[in-house]
Amino acid sequence: MVPELMGMLARGLRVWAPAVLVMVVLASCNTTKYLPPSQELLTKQSVRLIDRKNVPDRADVTYQLSTIAKQQPNGNFFLLWPREYFYLDNNKPKDTTSIDRFLRNTIGQEPAIYSDSLSRRSAAAMQDFMRYKGYLNARAYHEADRGRKRKVNLTYHVEAGERYLIDSVVFTSADPGVDSLLQASRFQSNFVAGEYLDLNNFDVEKARISQYLRNNGYAFFSGAYIDQLEVDTSRRQGYADVFFNVLPSQQEGGYRKYRVGEIQVFTDYDPLALGQARFRLDTVINNVRFLSNQASFRMRPELLRKNIYIEPGSLNSRADLNKTNLSLNGLGIYSFVRINQQIDTANESVLNYTIQLSPADRMSIGADLDLNYTNRNGTAGAGNLLGISVEPSFQNRNVLGGAELLTTSVRAGLEVNPSPNDNNPFFNTIDLAADISLNLPRFKDLGFYSLLNKIPAPYRGNIVGDGTLRGMREKASTRFSVGYEYLLIRQLFSYTIFNARFGYDYKASPITNYRINHLTIDVLQPTIEPEFAPVLDQNQRLQRSFGEQYFFSVLFRNLEINRAGRPDRRGRSVGLSGNFEATGLEVAAVNSLINAFREDDITLRPKSDAVFARYLRWQSSLRYNKSYTPQKSFATRFAFEIGQPFGGSQEEIPYVKQFFVGGANSMRAWAPRGLGPGGFIDPLSLDTDNNLFLYQTGDIRLEFNAEYRFPLFSFFRGAFFMDAGNVWILGEDPARPGSGFRFSERIESNILVQPFYRQIAVDAGFGLRVDLSYFIFRLDLAMPLRYNYPHEGDGTPLPRDGERFPESDYWRPFTSFRNLNLRPQLGLGYPF
Repeated sequence: MVPELMGMLARGLRVWAPAVLVMVVLASCNTTKYLPPSQELLTKQSVRLIDRKNVPDRADVTYQLSTIAKQQPNGNFFLLWPREYFYLDNNKPKDTTSIDRFLRNTIGQEPAIYSDSLSRRSAAAMQDFMRYKGYLNARAYHEADRGRKRKVNLTYHVEAGERYLIDSVVFTSADPGVDSLLQASRFQSNFVAGEYLDLNNFDVEKARISQYLRNNGYAFFSGAYIDQLEVDTSRRQGYADVFFNVLPSQQEGGYRKYRVGEIQVFTDYDPLALGQARFRLDTVINNVRFLSNQASFRMRPELLRKNIYIEPGSLNSRADLNKTNLSLNGLGIYSFVRINQQIDTANESVLNYTIQLSPADRMSIGADLDLNYTNRNGTAGAGNLLGISVEPSFQNRNVLGGAELLTTSVRAGLEVNPSPNDNNPFFNTIDLAADISLNLPRFKDLGFYSLLNKIPAPYRGNIVGDGTLRGMREKASTRFSVGYEYLLIRQLFSYTIFNARFGYDYKASPITNYRINHLTIDVLQPTIEPEFAPVLDQNQRLQRSFGEQYFFSVLFRNLEINRAGRPDRRGRSVGLSGNFEATGLEVAAVNSLINAFREDDITLRPKSDAVFARYLRWQSSLRYNKSYTPQKSFATRFAFEIGQPFGGSQEEIPYVKQFFVGGANSMRAWAPRGLGPGGFIDPLSLDTDNNLFLYQTGDIRLEFNAEYRFPLFSFFRGAFFMDAGNVWILGEDPARPGSGFRFSERIESNILVQPFYRQIAVDAGFGLRVDLSYFIFRLDLAMPLRYNYPHEGDGTPLPRDGERFPESDYWRPFTSFRNLNLRPQLGLGYPF
C-alpha cells in the first residue's frame, strides 16, 4: 500500500511540474551595494559536528548550538525576497515618505553585518555548551567563507570528543538533619552512576533538593545554600565523580526544621479595610480558625476546610502549601488568595499561617457575538452564507454556598444567503439553544469509582488505580447540565435536541484534561423538509440515520482527552485529543437479558416511532507544531474518526453523529459535506447554483493538514497550506456506489471502485491572517489539486463504466487553472 501511495504522489507531482516552474522566483536583489566597503553581509550560517558518531542526539545538539550563535542571518519576505533589501533600499536620506518608512521598518530588517569578534565569542559559547553536556574536552572554532559581492557563509566547526560517564555521586552536609534527608533522597537524583554526565542538570538537581527539604520541614531552604558542583575526572579515564555539598548554615544551631502552628483564614479579606480587630463571625473547624466581618460566611467553613491541606502540628510542607493555594484559587469565588507564613514569637520552630481570601463578584452577566461566513461553492458572492449569532450568559459563582458555579446561557443564530434565488432562499439556517449547568468544585463519587478501585484489572492493578482516584478527589469537579437546541436548515431538515448530563472535569496536569460523562439522556426529534424527502426515499441507508432517537447511557457515555504539547528546546510540540463515545450499551444489555428468557427476540423501543441509538464512536486528532521563530512555524494535523452501530444490520449511526469533511477547518477547497463519501460523486456538489444543501457524511474520516505560517508585516500573517482526506462508509450503499471503505478495487453497479487511498482528495492554497492578539481573522484561498474521482481536468467526472483510469486523471493539470478554481473560506482562529 505504501509504494502505491508514493507512486500516486509522484505522478501528481509530475502533473504539477509546470506549476512549480512558474512559481519559482529568483531573488537576485544585490543588497551589499548599499553597504560601506568595509562591511560584509552574513547570508548563511551553519554548525558542523566534526565527530558526529560521538554525539547520539546530534540533531538536537546541532539545533541547540545554532541558537547559541550571537549573529543570525536575515530572513526573507514571503519566503523569496531578502528583508534586508527593503531596509537598505529605503534607508537613503531622500526616503522619508510613509511608504518608505513602511517598507523599511515593517517589512525590512536591519542587515546582519558579519563580525569576526562575535563569531569567536559564539564559538567559545558553543565550546562551553558541549562541555556542560559532558564532552569535557570539546573544542569549537569558526570559518568564514567569503564569496562574491561581500557575502559571508559562516560555518562553526565543533569537535565533541569523548563524553564522560558518571562514576559516583556524593551528597554531604555538615548539618545532621539535612545530611540524613540528602542520603534518603539520593536515589531520586538527576545524576545517576553509569549515565552520561550533563552539567546542565545541576540547576534541576538544586531545585529537587530544595523542594525535598522544604517538603520535610526546612521551610526556608534555598538552592543558594548548595555549593558549586565539583567534578573529579582523575580517578578513572572517561568517568567523573560528582560531589554535591550543602554549605554550612550561617545561623547558630544549623538549619531549622519547622512545624505548622496556628492557621487563621480571613474569608472576606479587604486590603483597604485594615486595622479591624473585631469580627462578627469566628469559628474553628478541625483546628483551623475562620474569621469574617460579614453577617454570614460566603462559603461554609466546613466546605472551605476541605480545600486546606496544611495541618496544624504537622511537619511543614511546601507541597501542601502549594496544593492549598491551587485548591483555593480553583474554587473560582475568590479574586485574590494570599497565604502568609510567620515564625511564632514563642517558638522559633513553629510557622503560623494567615490565609487572606478576597471574594470576587458573586454574579456576572456576559455575551458573545459571533460573525461567520460559510462558503458553499467556488464563486464568491453567489450561494454563500453570512451568519450572526448572539449568546448572552449569566453566572452565579456560589449559588449554594459551597463555591458551586451555576451558568445559564441562550444562543440565537441566523445564516442568510446574500444572493437568493428560487433554489436558495434568503433565510437558510436558524439555530436556537439554551443551556443550564451546575459545576461543583469537588469530586462527588457516588460510590462508582470507589467500586472500580476495588475491581482487579485483567493484567495488573485495579480498573481505577489508587493514584487516579486520589487525583480525581483532589482535582476533579462534578458537572450537571441540561440543554435544548433547535436547528433548521431550509429545504433539508430541522431537529430539536434535549439533553441532560452528569459527569466530571478532571485536570490531571497542567497540559492534560479529561472530561467524563456518565448518566446521559439525549432526545432527538427531526423533521424532514419536503424538498429533502425524495432524497431519503432513494437512499434507505440515509433514511435510517434520520428519525426520532433516544441517546441513553447510565454508567458511561463518553471520555474526552486533551493533551496540549509543550515546546521542547527545538520548538517542537505534539498535542493529542481523543473522544470515545459509547451509546446504548445499557439498553443492549437489558435487551439481551430479556431475550435470554424469551423464545422470540424483541427490541426495546421508547415508543413506536422512535428507537434507542446504539453505536460506538472514536475521534482522535494528532497535532505537531515546529516553531522556528515566535511568528514562523510549521503545523500539521492528522485526524482519524470512526463510528460503528451495533444491535442489528438495519441500524445506522444517527446522521448528527456521522462525519464529514469540507469547510473552513477541514478540506478547504470543498463545501461542508460536499466531498465523498469515498469515490461517490454527489450531483449537488457539481451544481454551483444549488449546492447549499449538501449532506454527504460517512462512518470513517481520514484527514491530513499541513500549514507553513510566516509573518508578512505588522499584524498580518501568511500561510501556505495543504489538505488531504475524505470520508467513507462501513459496508455497502447501493445508492452511493464507491462510498465504502475498501483496501482493494472491486466492481459496484458497473463502476470500478478504487481502494480508499486512491479516493483521497488533495487541495492547497494560501491564507491571509489578521492577528489582533485577542482573535485571529482568517481568509483562506484553496484550490482542489486532486479529486476523489477521475475527471476531465476541471472537476467534471469522466464516465466510469468499469474502466480503469490512470492516476493523472485524478489530478487537476495546472494548465486548467482559472480564478474560479480558488475557493475562499473565512474563519476565526487557526484551523487546527
